[in-house]
Amino acid sequence: MKTIEKPLKRSILIFTITFIALLCVTLSILAYSTFSSSLYRAYDKRTSDIIEYVEGHIDIEDLTKCIETGVETEKFKEMGLLMDSIMEDFDIHYLYIVKPVLGDAEHGMMNIFSADTAEGRATDPDGYYLNYMMYDVYTEEDLQTYQAALERNTISHFKNFSTWGYDYTAAQPLINDAGEHIALLCVDINVEDIQFAITAHTAITVVLIMVMGMVFITVFTMWMSSNVTEPIGQLEKSVGVFAKVSHSKEEKDPNLLNYKAPDIHTKNEVESLSKAITQMAMDMRMYVNNILEAEGMVEDMKSKVNRMDMIAYQDALTNVKNKAWYDKTQERINENIANNTASFAILMADVNNLKKINDHYGHEHGNDFLLGACRTICTVFNHSPVFRIGGDEFVVLLENFDYRNRDKLVAKLKEEFDKSALDESKEPWERYSAALGLAVYDQYIDTSMNDVFKRADDLMYKNKLESKMARED
Repeated sequence: MKTIEKPLKRSILIFTITFIALLCVTLSILAYSTFSSSLYRAYDKRTSDIIEYVEGHIDIEDLTKCIETGVETEKFKEMGLLMDSIMEDFDIHYLYIVKPVLGDAEHGMMNIFSADTAEGRATDPDGYYLNYMMYDVYTEEDLQTYQAALERNTISHFKNFSTWGYDYTAAQPLINDAGEHIALLCVDINVEDIQFAITAHTAITVVLIMVMGMVFITVFTMWMSSNVTEPIGQLEKSVGVFAKVSHSKEEKDPNLLNYKAPDIHTKNEVESLSKAITQMAMDMRMYVNNILEAEGMVEDMKSKVNRMDMIAYQDALTNVKNKAWYDKTQERINENIANNTASFAILMADVNNLKKINDHYGHEHGNDFLLGACRTICTVFNHSPVFRIGGDEFVVLLENFDYRNRDKLVAKLKEEFDKSALDESKEPWERYSAALGLAVYDQYIDTSMNDVFKRADDLMYKNKLESKMARED
């Protein structure tokens, strides 16, 4: 029985796991997006409330004079104490007043006031004072962002990256009675804190979804196993046993075709299918004799065809393919040439000294001589078809592996024949020798397989003449 490549139970499990995984990803993205938007809206409200509270306690006219003169007034100091207390009481990163300076000569950020905690002022004071210029802290892009916020009449929210970290900033322009935008009151919240909150919420959501998904997979898998996969597995097993018996070539008794129906009571389509298969098995027994007889006739015909092929296309002496099969192969190669897909070579081999062996030692040893030469060719070119097209003529069609390695293989064959021919320890009919000619198909000059054959035959004939001249010398 054929092994099932994709069992239903495994496929359902993979599908449900994939579905839950996709659901986790989708809901996680949705949760991340929703919670992120909600959290940022909450931080917008929180920072806006802080700014409104601080702005309500700032004397903007007095602050204008402080910026113009660079001198801290009592109201300025009171404002500083208020902002420091807010830093102590609220979980924020920075609270400060600044003014971007984008002049022709210099670009930078002017510090008006930077709030700090009591511990911070005692252990690590920032050293920034009224109208202190910071040139290397903010990038040009950040300064443009602050300048745009200064020019507005409402509060702005944006992210910024500076020497002090990556923050989410709320900036409120401070406008005096003359309508001048004198500075920006800013509140920073560390983005890492926001991201941590978002990540934690998303992680909790994912875990909950995964737990619910595992529960769903477990319950669904158990239900499917009880109502679908297990009954179908029993049905498949019973049908497989029945099919194995029905296709057995050793046992032809139709009385053995007994289908053993599985005990299925699912009250669904699977039970209905089981009953239908049982009925079908009973009906098959009515026709099995004719089926077995037909199979026997087909097998007999196949055997006859195989025997006819063997007789028609196999050389009786050497058991390699004969001239008739070479002609059929030529049709295939010519079709490949017409389709521009041909890639092959032809090796022509003419066994030397066959007539001499026949004349001096008899045709029986002549046959031994031919068989040995043929066996040498077949051993070297064990990936290619070998044809006997004449009494002492063999053709090898080189394709694929042997074609790619043709030069090495021809050299090896020559070496084998030379070694055999020169081995005087063997009988004359065991010292095999052959003239060889190899021609490779060239799409620019060859229009058929016969063109390649002729070139191989000419090269073989030239090799035979050279061998005779060598012997005469």
